[in-house]
Amino acid sequence: MGLFGFGKKKPQEQNPLSPEETARRWGEAYRANPKVYARKDTGALFGNCTLTEDTDTILPLRPESTWTAEGRPIPEWILSTVSLTENRVLGQMEYQEAMNRLRPFSLAASDGWVLIRAMTHAELDGLFEGLPRQLI
Repeated sequence: MGLFGFGKKKPQEQNPLSPEETARRWGEAYRANPKVYARKDTGALFGNCTLTEDTDTILPLRPESTWTAEGRPIPEWILSTVSLTENRVLGQMEYQEAMNRLRPFSLAASDGWVLIRAMTHAELDGLFEGLPRQLI
């Protein structure tokens, strides 16, 4: 099994896309551009990536291993989900929890990145089942 289960799937979960279609979607997908913020109360750094409704998105699997801010590690990462239908942020969740919940929507993974297929509003909203929606 690949990192976090990405890369290899059970036979019934195989990617139905052809290699050509998968390559095309890698090329056209939005590549997450992580942002770094400081908590107002403590000044501790945290990183944020965004997943937007109806958009194929390439997300880093382990952003804490890739990014620093002015040489400082960024220990905390969150994923924010954005609805185009409602023009608002649906919520935020701890990044590795998000990666676990996004497994069924993964099309491919390579070199520390994962391609998440465009998700509907209902699918994005459903990611928060049993979780609070606001972290920061």
